[in-house]
Amino acid sequence: MKSNSSGKVMILALPLAIGWTIYTAQPTPGNFLLGYLFSVSVLIATGIRGETVRLRNAPRQLYNLFAYTLYLASEVLSAGLKVSRVILMPSLPINPGISTVNTQDSTENELISAVSAHGITITPGELVVDFEETGEDGVKMIVHSLNLDASGQSLDDDQRRRLIRIKGILGHD
Repeated sequence: MKSNSSGKVMILALPLAIGWTIYTAQPTPGNFLLGYLFSVSVLIATGIRGETVRLRNAPRQLYNLFAYTLYLASEVLSAGLKVSRVILMPSLPINPGISTVNTQDSTENELISAVSAHGITITPGELVVDFEETGEDGVKMIVHSLNLDASGQSLDDDQRRRLIRIKGILGHD
């Protein structure tokens, strides 16, 4: 592994280790170190060496990471409440179905597509089930929604907001 790649792996592992520390709810130095070591190992094992991440403006990239995390948290909370309401009140109508959402990424970067799919899948009531390469339209995500009527146009709008933050995190203009 080249030294430039290993430096990027070390930097990419930091937010993953922070996420690990938060997820395990054990904010100790030892747990952070364990999460960091796991993160480095996973990044190396999966071959992600930071080629798609450009460390151009770290403060702006960290801001985008923070803003994207807050955006995702609010989307998960909001969708979770809506899904809970449907479960608790079975008389509410649902219309499950499949739709497609363009990744809206002209570069067709696989990492951006994967992070976009994660952002949709983590939201209760929606699940990315596959990708479809459509040639001139780029890559589309095939999304199953619990309520297709409610998800329809909002998926495209949400993807636009998601794409801006993801590109900002990765240092793409």
